[in-house]
Amino acid sequence: MHKKLNRYLPIAFAVLLVTGMAAVSELSGEGEILFPEIAAIAAGALAAPRLAWRTNDLRLFASISAGALLGAAIVRFVPIHPAPQMCLAFLLASAMLLLSGTTFAPMISSIVLPVMLQTRSIVYPISAAVLTGLIILLKKALTHAGLISPADFSPAPLPDKPALMDLLLRWLLGSIVITAAVLTGFKLIAAPPLLVAFTEFRAPGSKAQKQPLSVWAVIAASALTGAVSRYAALSLGIYCFAATALTVTLVLLLMKRTGLFIPPAAALSVLAFLIPEQQLLVYPLLVSVGAAVFIGTAILHGRLSHAQN
Repeated sequence: MHKKLNRYLPIAFAVLLVTGMAAVSELSGEGEILFPEIAAIAAGALAAPRLAWRTNDLRLFASISAGALLGAAIVRFVPIHPAPQMCLAFLLASAMLLLSGTTFAPMISSIVLPVMLQTRSIVYPISAAVLTGLIILLKKALTHAGLISPADFSPAPLPDKPALMDLLLRWLLGSIVITAAVLTGFKLIAAPPLLVAFTEFRAPGSKAQKQPLSVWAVIAASALTGAVSRYAALSLGIYCFAATALTVTLVLLLMKRTGLFIPPAAALSVLAFLIPEQQLLVYPLLVSVGAAVFIGTAILHGRLSHAQN
């Protein structure tokens, strides 16, 4: 019984952290505090059996903090149409990821999300940095307690020409989806966590390549859980942060049950609490379509890369 409880303690801490973020955001009336990718980082750094990415604490913190600042700066200092803005953010984020020597793809969302939401407030990067720091402290404590397996890290070498070509091809395919989504008014098809998922789908040994339907189902179910929970909270007149707690709990338990820890799915479940209320009914559909598009695009990308080599 004690061992079984210990297996769920990291999930409980992840839920508490995300719930606290949602509560502070809702009670203060400051929506910029709600950073959906924190749910993804909590899922991959706390709830997963081992760290979901090849990175270390310093690079994890620096990439999110710098990414949030860069995203807000793009909105403020690059006054162009949102479609090319998002494409630019995706390119810079992909380049940062490649040069970081890590596989920490959530940094992509930290850059692209403020662009999609047209965020200019300094509150967003401050919130992202503080919350990421809290996750790192929690991870250290849980690792010291033996509840999380320690992870070794050695940075990847500097990118070679094939890696750069692979980045450009991924950016081109992603930008096609981004542009189509924004111009048709369905930008949530290219929601930033889906761009993270697209990047992770292309990694060697990605579960999306081996179990595409299962991965798609977890993503779709996570988006649906978030949308339904927020809709119920609004209908019943209760605090949305309580619904956020339920949402993250259900999503993390689903991941544990299936063995598919897909951090972007957790972020998508929380993103449902940030979008305009009138988009709630179509949100699960748009995310499901976007996930299908990006999984299919990742498979196509893999075949094109293989053909080049």
